[in-house]
Amino acid sequence: MYRLVRVAGESMAPTYRSSDLLLTRPVGRAAVRRGDVVVFRRGELPMIKRVVGLPGDFVELEAGRLFVNGESVDGRPRVPGAYTQTWRVPSASYFIAGDNPAVSDDSRVWDKPFVPRENVAAVVTRRLLGPLRPDSSFVDELLQPVGLRDRY
Repeated sequence: MYRLVRVAGESMAPTYRSSDLLLTRPVGRAAVRRGDVVVFRRGELPMIKRVVGLPGDFVELEAGRLFVNGESVDGRPRVPGAYTQTWRVPSASYFIAGDNPAVSDDSRVWDKPFVPRENVAAVVTRRLLGPLRPDSSFVDELLQPVGLRDRY
């Protein structure tokens, strides 16, 4: 069943901004792909981030730039001589990153950087509304009667 979620925070800017309303589909049997934006739980905290690394991928963080299996995620070149952090994504897990690295709390900084597959609840399919004021009564009225009001 599709669900609506509202973004809280700027970790996915400029793709999604705080108060954007997103349509999501459950993960179910459909595969999560590199580049998908997913809704998942880290402990009790629901989060929205982009899947950067899949099981078996080799992820490198070099001078703030991500590389997966030797390829740049954002097209920027390597920095010769820069310190590089590396990870191999374990089976049934993902390496997750926000689109706004300056403010994103994600795999790049976590002590345990991988998100288990079972913690991923949904994949974002599109942005429906945004940007909205956090106190938007229109959205509250729209979502309340059908029980779809969630904040992620």
